[in-house]
Amino acid sequence: MEKTSKRGKSHFESFLKQANGEPLPELMEKMSVRGKTNFTSFLKHISPRVLVKSRIQNRVGSSSSRAKAEGVRKPHIVLNDIWKAYNVWSCYTVGIPITLNWRSVNQYYAPTLSAIQIFTKKPLIDGSSSRSFAEDCHLYLEFNQTMRIEDRPPLIETVTNLAKKHHGLSSLKISDLSENSWFAVSWSPSVQIPEVQVVKGYFITYHSFTPAFPATCPQENKLKFELPAFGVVGSKLSNNVWIIPGTTDQENMNSLEESAASWLGKVMFTHTDFDMFMAQKKPNDLPSPSGVVTGE
Repeated sequence: MEKTSKRGKSHFESFLKQANGEPLPELMEKMSVRGKTNFTSFLKHISPRVLVKSRIQNRVGSSSSRAKAEGVRKPHIVLNDIWKAYNVWSCYTVGIPITLNWRSVNQYYAPTLSAIQIFTKKPLIDGSSSRSFAEDCHLYLEFNQTMRIEDRPPLIETVTNLAKKHHGLSSLKISDLSENSWFAVSWSPSVQIPEVQVVKGYFITYHSFTPAFPATCPQENKLKFELPAFGVVGSKLSNNVWIIPGTTDQENMNSLEESAASWLGKVMFTHTDFDMFMAQKKPNDLPSPSGVVTGE
């Protein structure tokens, strides 16, 4: 296998190493040298906020009411909690605040499910594959969308249909999953309010199912955790809208693309949307279609 991009690989590894489930303010602050840009606004507003439930974990070997009262609230997250964060967006799209010609507008985007791989720590009987990559990494479900973006059903509809055969897509706990589990969302432009100019640009965002969720939960049992993208690929982007000269937009886009390519190479997944988006770029500007970034 050819050498992967150090920058893309380090971007994803730094994402996984965020301590105690803290958001990624450092990353967001670095995304622009002149404050928030349209691209950083996109990254922030397409990151789902997952409502984290909790359960009291008692002291080992004790079930008394006193021990329960003294127990620690631990996060209890199932995959359906993540999909719920996409419910409204899937039905009504999500508004991205951006600036066009010095005017503030909301550019709306519609999400669809682009790809998914779920690896479990133990093999499950209703899985779509018997492939195992390690003792605690078994492929439960793999999905790779091949329909044209314009013809795809809403994200939640695709998830619901997949869950009819693979019930774990809704019921599996995050703690059941290997850290190799991930999903990708494709984003298509919709309406703009108010209308200022036509904005082009399609995106794929890559998300981990197993980021560093908080180790404990507050007593009020209400906590929302952001699930940021560790990789992003863009296509047909409007000039000077998503990549603004004089900012770090281009550098960050390149790093996020390489992170996505590095990840696809790691999990040995040929992602149809990734290959399609990359094919629309100049030959010298893109990672290889196999998902492995070549060069230094």
